[in-house]
Amino acid sequence: MLILAVDTATSVSSVALATADRLLGEVKTDLPRTHSQRLLTLVDSLLAETGTAPGEIDLLAVARGPGSFTGLRIGIATVKGLALALDRPVVGISTLEALAHGFGSGLVCPVLNARLGQVYGALFRVGETPRPRCLLPEQAIGVPDLLARLGEYSEPIWFCGDGAGLVIPLARQVLTQPRPAPLHLAGSRAGALADLARHSESSPADDLAPLYLRDPQAEVLRRQRRNSE
Repeated sequence: MLILAVDTATSVSSVALATADRLLGEVKTDLPRTHSQRLLTLVDSLLAETGTAPGEIDLLAVARGPGSFTGLRIGIATVKGLALALDRPVVGISTLEALAHGFGSGLVCPVLNARLGQVYGALFRVGETPRPRCLLPEQAIGVPDLLARLGEYSEPIWFCGDGAGLVIPLARQVLTQPRPAPLHLAGSRAGALADLARHSESSPADDLAPLYLRDPQAEVLRRQRRNSE
């Protein structure tokens, strides 16, 4: 089985190609260019570098959210288009689960900046099963509320994702052992998506849908303005 994985849920663009037992290649950039400008270039580059023809791909995987609304739309639309053109199944995988999957063992709290005073967060235990085991469901939540929930655990907790910088300063005040992720595990990696896809049930491309957890920021602000009038 040959898996092409795409992650554009955050500012990172990441693409990976893997077999059932080997990561053939992975490209990851976090540069000031939009996903629409760089994603297909990364895909083409990776396929060329590995000598892979698009028709050889058996399965496509994509980060389905939470994350940037624009980034999710671009990644999912790209994967849907490829899957329909190649007549291949797809797997949509949680951005937060994929972030946690990079760690070998222990408790991992992936957090993404959701703005408006919130983060997208969850808590996973990794290392006991092929997939991270969710202990705290994925949700849009304020940092103090998240830390109150995490305070129930006495073990060290790893923090990763682009919201970690918002959480860790406060976490140091209320948790016993908060740990910032090392750089190679701090952000999204399509290689983690490809590995999780091996343990996931695929579906037709038309069934793929984003996981937002919250309405778009523009809609939230519109409601706030209406309520204040």
